[in-house]
Amino acid sequence: MSHGSSLELVLCSGAGSASGEGARIQLCSPGVGWFSGALAAGSLLSPGQAAGVLTTLAVGTRLLVPEEARGIVQGSPPRRLREPVQYGQVLYELGPLAGLHENAPGAGPGAESHDGELIFRSPQAGRFYHRSAPGEPALCAVGRELEQGTPIGLIEVMKTFTQVFYRPERGLPARAKIVRVLVPDGADVEEGAPLLVVSAP
Repeated sequence: MSHGSSLELVLCSGAGSASGEGARIQLCSPGVGWFSGALAAGSLLSPGQAAGVLTTLAVGTRLLVPEEARGIVQGSPPRRLREPVQYGQVLYELGPLAGLHENAPGAGPGAESHDGELIFRSPQAGRFYHRSAPGEPALCAVGRELEQGTPIGLIEVMKTFTQVFYRPERGLPARAKIVRVLVPDGADVEEGAPLLVVSAP
């Protein structure tokens, strides 16, 4: 499969304002094809963020969140890794942020956010995968309990895969539970980028 450029998801008509308190926003497919890399429920979507791939005639196009949209993914992603979609089909429904704030970039793994939420951050730059292999369960599923050395995903750099392990550093508890997943499966991340919101069990 070759890779094309990027396209913004379509902010569906009548979905409501991104800034409206309690409003829900629907993001729809900008074309026909196979949708993959869906973000899990409870994940944060921000403007310009990669939110999956639309493959049409063997060409993969990265889907980006439009400027007007920001919120928490509601509902469940498609059951299949590659889901057939039509133009205008709803891919995401976003709920309000409910006070979620991300910490400043570059704070390093395990830094706490300004509003007290515990954020696990990427230990390095690369492409973050939720699963150890296609078809396998997500390692970073919401509700999963973590301790020192628990695998939470993979990071790919130049076709080399490195497993990401939970480490209770910089204010993170020795045991934790995943509350939200902040990046989609297969998204590019920078070192120190927020990956997970966790809480003490």
